[in-house]
Amino acid sequence: MRGRQDEEASFRAFGPRSSGTVLNGENVTHDVSADSVLLVDDDPSLRSLLSWRLGKAGFKVRQAEDGIDGVVKLRDEPPKVIICDLQMPRMSGFEFIGVVRRRFPTIRVIALSGSIPSELPAGTKPDRWFEKRVERLPELVRIVNELARTAPDHIDLPQEVPTPMRVRPGFGGYFMLACTECLRMFMSRSTSGKEAVEGNAVCTHCEACVPFLIESSETT
Repeated sequence: MRGRQDEEASFRAFGPRSSGTVLNGENVTHDVSADSVLLVDDDPSLRSLLSWRLGKAGFKVRQAEDGIDGVVKLRDEPPKVIICDLQMPRMSGFEFIGVVRRRFPTIRVIALSGSIPSELPAGTKPDRWFEKRVERLPELVRIVNELARTAPDHIDLPQEVPTPMRVRPGFGGYFMLACTECLRMFMSRSTSGKEAVEGNAVCTHCEACVPFLIESSETT
């Protein structure tokens, strides 16, 4: 497991970033199920225990094994409440919460931790902290109930019109793109030569499809 300083460094290095989208001034409304919870934790036994306990309380729980998997799950359906561990491989809880705050600011977030950090990376503060202790599970259910009741039934997001990111390839045709979903930078490659070309690249982190436009090397 990485330490908190390593995770904070990871968040500072990878997000949030600007995306290849523009806003058209209108909002798109997404309905949110009143009993939906997304549980993000790399411990399968803990995920099973929490899912079972929340299921008994009437919640529909989806599981994600880490922050990257959590980003993928958000593609399908935004939940009312997210329960997220902080120390996970591939994408830490700090970075994942930062993505949620940037893209889905009205979703309630509970952070699982052994202790509350004294300092947090910008934009990663959860709505509630919860100490990982089995004997406190009834309290967790109470907190989820409370946050689900106060969370909006709809998520209004600015309508995003995908626009290709304008890039210029570097040595060997490689170029960098910012993923519109996990907000991380990733490298792609083109063999278009000097001609301008428009296409899509698959994020190497979360497998999101990111449009790009390679400008002609002859463009001034």
